[in-house]
Amino acid sequence: MTIDSTIQFVSEKLASSLILVFFCLAAADLPENRLVAADQLGVLRGRVVFKGKAPAVTKLSLNKDIAICSKTHPVDEEFLVNKDDGGLANVVVWLELAKGQKLPIVVLPDSRKLPAEVTLTNRNCRFEPHIAVMTTKQTLVLGNDDTIAHNTLANLLYNSPFNEAIGTGSAVKKKLTRSERRPAQVSCPIHAWMKGWVVVKDHRYVGVSDTHGRFQIPDLPPGEWTFQFWHEKAGYLSKMALKSGTIEDRKGIYRLKVKPGENNLGEMTVDTTLFE
Repeated sequence: MTIDSTIQFVSEKLASSLILVFFCLAAADLPENRLVAADQLGVLRGRVVFKGKAPAVTKLSLNKDIAICSKTHPVDEEFLVNKDDGGLANVVVWLELAKGQKLPIVVLPDSRKLPAEVTLTNRNCRFEPHIAVMTTKQTLVLGNDDTIAHNTLANLLYNSPFNEAIGTGSAVKKKLTRSERRPAQVSCPIHAWMKGWVVVKDHRYVGVSDTHGRFQIPDLPPGEWTFQFWHEKAGYLSKMALKSGTIEDRKGIYRLKVKPGENNLGEMTVDTTLFE
C-alpha cells in the first residue's frame, strides 16, 4: 500500500467515524432519548368530585357459594361516591402518548422502581384490588385467598384473553406484553357478580382515585403531556370543571403541563349527566 492510498484509507475511516459520532449525538439530543434525573420529575395530583346525590352502597346478589360469600357480603363497586366529601372512587387517569411519541429516559433510584409483579387476587368473593394497574414489563399474578375455587376471565383486546381456574391458595402468572387502549374487564364465570379491571400500559404513568377521589401519578418527566380520564360507569369523563375552567373532550383527553415537583389540579368536578 502506497503512502497516498494509506492516507486516503485513513481519511475515509476517520470520516465514517465522525459521521457515526454525529448521528449518535443527534439521537441523544432527541426528546425521547434525553435523560431526566429523579429530582427533575413531577407528581400530578387531583381530586375527582361528584356533586350530585351519592348513590347508596348496595350489596350484590349472590347465587353461588352463598354460605361463604355472605360472610363478607360484597357490594357493587361500579359507582362509589363518598357521602361525606363527594369523592369519586376508581377513576383511572393515564398518560396517553400520541402515535410515535416516546417518553424520555427517567433515572430512578431502586426504591422508586416498580416491582416485578402485580397481584390481582380473589378475596372475599371480589377482586382485590378492584382495578389492577401494570406495565407490559411486569408480571400479573392471579391469586385466590378464598376457601372456594374461582375463575379469572379477562376480556383483553390487544393481548390474548384468558380464563384461568384458580384453586384455593394457588396462583397463576400471566405476561401481558402489549398496551391495552382502555381498562379491560375481569370477571369470574363461577360467581357472576364478581367484576374488576386491569389496566395495561407500556409505561408507569397511571393513577386510580381512592375513596376520597384523590389520585396521583408520580415520577412524571416535565413537559406538556396528554392525560385520559375514565370511569367504569361513565366511560370517558368527557366534561369536568377545574379551578382553571371547564374542560370538555368526548374521549376524556386533556393536555396538561407538568413541571418538576408538585402539580396539583385541585378539585375536578365531573358532570353528573355522564352517570345517567
